[in-house]
Amino acid sequence: MNKRRIVGIAVLVVVVLGIASCDLFQPPGVDMTAAIAVVENQVLPDAVPPGATFLCLRMDESIPAGSVIEEDAPQGATTQGKVFPKGLTVGEESFFFFLDLAPGTYYEHPVKYIVVGKSGGYQVMEAKWWPKINGETPSQFTDPTPAQQWIIAGSTSLGPATGAVMTFDFGVLFRVQREGFIVVQGLMSHEKLFDDANATYLNGVNFFNAYKSGFSEVEGLVMSQAANVLDEIDNMVENKLDPITIYIIAHGGVDDVSLGGQSFTAQQFRDKMNEHPNTQFNFLLGSCHSGSFVDDLNTLPNVRVIQTACAADGGAKPDWDSADGLTDYNTEDTGSEWTSSILRAAELIIEDSAKWDQIKSWASSYGVPVTSVLLDAAWFGALGTHTTFGMTQDLDLSHRTGHTEPQRYRSWLLYIIILPLIPLL
Repeated sequence: MNKRRIVGIAVLVVVVLGIASCDLFQPPGVDMTAAIAVVENQVLPDAVPPGATFLCLRMDESIPAGSVIEEDAPQGATTQGKVFPKGLTVGEESFFFFLDLAPGTYYEHPVKYIVVGKSGGYQVMEAKWWPKINGETPSQFTDPTPAQQWIIAGSTSLGPATGAVMTFDFGVLFRVQREGFIVVQGLMSHEKLFDDANATYLNGVNFFNAYKSGFSEVEGLVMSQAANVLDEIDNMVENKLDPITIYIIAHGGVDDVSLGGQSFTAQQFRDKMNEHPNTQFNFLLGSCHSGSFVDDLNTLPNVRVIQTACAADGGAKPDWDSADGLTDYNTEDTGSEWTSSILRAAELIIEDSAKWDQIKSWASSYGVPVTSVLLDAAWFGALGTHTTFGMTQDLDLSHRTGHTEPQRYRSWLLYIIILPLIPLL
């Protein structure tokens, strides 16, 4: 073998090894299109439960190696860092996708973070809140109606709310009660469904300002102020207001609600109401899993009414104008579906003199505040089940379509059974 042939073979070996080295060790350089294909073909078939409603959204570009992905859960939330990991740090340039398993719903609820690396591998992280990427949340992940360009897959389409904030004018109701009304909007401006929560808050403020007597007080707490709700209860008790009606729109979980970026437990509300046994309370909560509060509060003797937007395992809904082929009966309203329905039903009762007189009569018979009886009747009226008042239209489209199951408690249930028997004793 001559020297020229030996050199040729050596060069050929180097070229072959070089090609093999590229095949074995160089990353394939996955781009956004390829990463989307990985999510669609490999991740979603296992990540989405059969029959689930979902949306899967993408970021506009890749994120660099070392990026930190974490849940944007409220401070003190029990699910963050205990059941679910706080976050992860990506080891290579990657593409991030957000799988929302209850789109168009208040939080908390199941979501998944999907990371596809440039090398083609992927990782799925379970969570209950929207994500933060390097301390910030991409706007498409908190947009209640994300643009089509961000959606890579989904089983639903979300339309914007078209109604207006509710207004009320009841005139003079000839009431002299000294009542307190605390209206709380617990979302911060960067949180998902902030606009819907703000409309819900304004609905409540407008209603209770129109309803209250000249001796009563309405206090509104928004965003970071919402964290002062327990102190505001103390203030109203000190001012001898009774009953106190608390109306909250917020994100939340089982036995907790997020107010001003902080988590407050059902036990904290129970303890606060228990501190004031001579003051009566009505408690309306429009957060996800809000039904879990019922069992925490219904054994207190001074709690008259508890109403929640959904069951303990359910999700609260924003304003819906159409769903599952049905149209909302009150499309002119905006704000969360359940709360706007309660207020609309209460308005219909107050504006009908016969119904309003009946509410006052029942309150006198049962020995409970008129406001408590009104809210209880409005709950049935909102869901179309108050046949005595002829209110048979379900104004809550999320309930009408089977997506939510509002919960209630009233303290005078026993008295309704016993009262007719009193003359016989």
